[in-house]
Amino acid sequence: MNSKSRRKKRTSYGKTELPIERNNDTLVTDQNNTSADEQEKKLEQEKNQVLADLVENERHEDSVVDTEVEQTAALDSDDGDPEDAAVKQQLDQKSEAQLAEEKAIAGDEEAIEDEEKTEALMIEDTEALMNEQTEALMDEKTEALVEVINEPYVIENTESLVFKQQKPFKHKKPVIIVSSIILSLLLVGGGVAAYLNYQRNTEISNDLKNGETLLSEAKFDQAMKAFEDVGTLDADNPDAIFGKAKAYAGLGDYGNARTYFEDSLKRITDLEKMKQVYNAYIDSEVNAKIGEEALFALMDRAAKDTGDEGYIKRKGEFMVKAPSFNLNPGSYQGTQAVDIIKGDPADKIYFTTDGSQPTTASPEYTTVIELTPGEKTIKAIEVGANGYPSKTIEGKYIISASSESILENNISGSWTSRSGSYFYRYYFSNGYLTYSYSYGNNSSYSSTGNYQIVGVNPNGTIATLSVFNVTGYSLPSTLNINCEPLGDNMISINTRGYTYSP
Repeated sequence: MNSKSRRKKRTSYGKTELPIERNNDTLVTDQNNTSADEQEKKLEQEKNQVLADLVENERHEDSVVDTEVEQTAALDSDDGDPEDAAVKQQLDQKSEAQLAEEKAIAGDEEAIEDEEKTEALMIEDTEALMNEQTEALMDEKTEALVEVINEPYVIENTESLVFKQQKPFKHKKPVIIVSSIILSLLLVGGGVAAYLNYQRNTEISNDLKNGETLLSEAKFDQAMKAFEDVGTLDADNPDAIFGKAKAYAGLGDYGNARTYFEDSLKRITDLEKMKQVYNAYIDSEVNAKIGEEALFALMDRAAKDTGDEGYIKRKGEFMVKAPSFNLNPGSYQGTQAVDIIKGDPADKIYFTTDGSQPTTASPEYTTVIELTPGEKTIKAIEVGANGYPSKTIEGKYIISASSESILENNISGSWTSRSGSYFYRYYFSNGYLTYSYSYGNNSSYSSTGNYQIVGVNPNGTIATLSVFNVTGYSLPSTLNINCEPLGDNMISINTRGYTYSP
């Protein structure tokens, strides 16, 4: 019974070990069907089962040996009985068989130890092989993922792989591989995103530096292109917006420069950077010659936003005394002359008489401005040594004809009067007078002289002329002229009642 039982038990041991050998082979040949964790757990369970069977077998064998010893002792106590001798002989044979079987068991235990060592080595080799192959597989998958990371279908396929499986996995190893791929995807995706962000930031930084360099070289068109390139990567980049403002100012496009300066100020909170923007903004407006009032308003705003009172003090650099008119604007009768007085003798004055804004391209003032009848608006600026203009002064003048000029207009030309056979003529022309008269016998006399209007009514119709420098005969030194009523094309001269007509 012992021999058969032990052989049977050994046979069961062999059956128990066969799956180990088979499963190890499976692990080596098919990495995609069994995970390393499952194999190790299974080997551990089988090992524990073998040890439990060995313990149980030892207990059974000890029980059998004890029974046989008792039987042998009983036989030894009765040597005379032939039957007992036969039994003893039989027991001796069984003992020899038992010893042989125990030796076989000892050999089997050594074999088990060898098998366990072999098993441990196989597990270790299997794990190393799995790690090596898994690593190689992950490297291969990672390279593939890097190539397609920017394709939209990658994420969709990954979601489908992880969350949309219709059937559960039969083995854990594919789950580990898929999980590894997903993890690799996330890691690679994060790495690619970080790399792309790094590239983007590097490109932005290089374009900004290039733009500033081009500005310093006065290559404003090229600088504008560099800052626009930044805008394609980051439309809200305040440094690029500030750079475009400076480029526009350099190109003389002060309107666009003003727009971008204002835009950059909305995006900048750092005080030092804000000061840089305001300084460039003010310089641009000075070059644009916007006028003292607007410029000083900008400086006041800069002082308020930055807390730097230096902007208030800086006003003195651009404060130019305004000129003045010697004749107050208003309505006047007769020709007038306007003189523009400088605030600082070293400055220059530029003016216009058509109401337009004067600049340094306007006529420079050098002599008085004559105002003839009509309406005229004079504007003038004074430009200091720094080239910055003062406030603009403006004067609107309405000039109407004087009574003297009306009289001149009324009497200008030749007037004739007939009295019997006598003809009397007066010729008036801008202060020059000729007088003549003729008799019926064709004899005549004439005189010439200059005249000056010494009195005239507001309508310019009745006046007294003082005649001087008379040459010739019969020209009185004083003439009284009456042009009323106007429109009849006739005048009366002196009080003799003569009426003259052209």
